Amino acid sequence: MKVGEQNLFGMRITALQGRMVDLECATCHTAGSVPAEEFQSTRCGSDRCGATQGRTE
Repeated sequence: MKVGEQNLFGMRITALQGRMVDLECATCHTAGSVPAEEFQSTRCGSDRCGATQGRTE
């Protein structure tokens, strides 16, 4: 993993902090942090993007 890498859901790594990664949504620019091992499966949960990324919660 490296800064600038993007997963299938359009979440881009903005910083690496030990076992955590800071992410930003390429669509709405919502930012957040997740454990590094969850990066590939992390989707944007914002009101703007959440419904368009297969979330049902």
